[in-house]
Amino acid sequence: MKVAVMYTGALRTIKKSMQFFIKNVLLHSDVHVFACVQNDTDIVDSEYEAWLYSKMGDHLKSVEWFSIHSTHSNWIKQRDDMLHNMNITDNTIQYLKSSGSMIEYYQLQLAYTKMMNFERTHSKYDYIIRVRTDTIYAKPIDFHWLHWTDEEVESRVERIKCELVESNIELSDYNIMNYFMNTLLSDDIIPNIYHITGKTVQNRNTLSIHNLNDYIKNGSYILTIRKNLLYIIRRDLFYLIPCLGSFYGYMEYHGSNDYWWNAETQFQAICYNSNITSHDYSTNFDENSLYAYDEKQYFDLDYNILSPYMIYCIIRN
Repeated sequence: MKVAVMYTGALRTIKKSMQFFIKNVLLHSDVHVFACVQNDTDIVDSEYEAWLYSKMGDHLKSVEWFSIHSTHSNWIKQRDDMLHNMNITDNTIQYLKSSGSMIEYYQLQLAYTKMMNFERTHSKYDYIIRVRTDTIYAKPIDFHWLHWTDEEVESRVERIKCELVESNIELSDYNIMNYFMNTLLSDDIIPNIYHITGKTVQNRNTLSIHNLNDYIKNGSYILTIRKNLLYIIRRDLFYLIPCLGSFYGYMEYHGSNDYWWNAETQFQAICYNSNITSHDYSTNFDENSLYAYDEKQYFDLDYNILSPYMIYCIIRN
């Protein structure tokens, strides 16, 4: 199976996150990386690029260095045109200009373009993984769930039901489906069901726990972590998502709220309008790595992961 990784963001803490990227994402030779990164260090691009190739080797197929002051100055006009068409306050406009909310999708679009050019002379990819330079998958992304038998799926449904009962969570079809999908990445996190705050944002198709194994393998869904931070999706479902780089602010759906303009809601809206169900995972523990990061909560002195329940972490320093 061929997997393309969209690897984007400012370099930030990349030297700490890299070991987990290699261990948990670059698991076989057909995992290819298409990077669009922003150099926020004093090290020149060419030196950092050599380091990236030394770490990723043949996995790395493309590196584009993003800079709004030189190579990508056209981004300013594109961004301002999108902002001009959004009915938002001046404060919100300034926030979107200063944050990475819009830039992240433009970088995704640039990486995606390089991937499509690569596909023209090679076979198509089967899956897409999105990774941020400062964020880690704490579990291997090995797609083991695509190889489950019907009996294994049924057994796992029963385990999910037991955990829901023990956690005093209603035993509804929605909850069974929601927690089943949000724990696909690892059985280790099933005992942590009570703390999972993610939810399913359903597309226009009816979801059912029946024929679940077929849905896992062929359904129109995306596995997301903290809405848009990290995600995994079939290649044939991914076509419209990178368009947010050019259509940010145009995406709406029934679940939109007063913050329809933020990066998370725009992402959920384009998934919904692409008829893709989003199964979103998060917990307060993992999410604290964004707002109240304390490295000692997540790693020991040798930088081993401490919690078996941990799915992701944003490494802040």
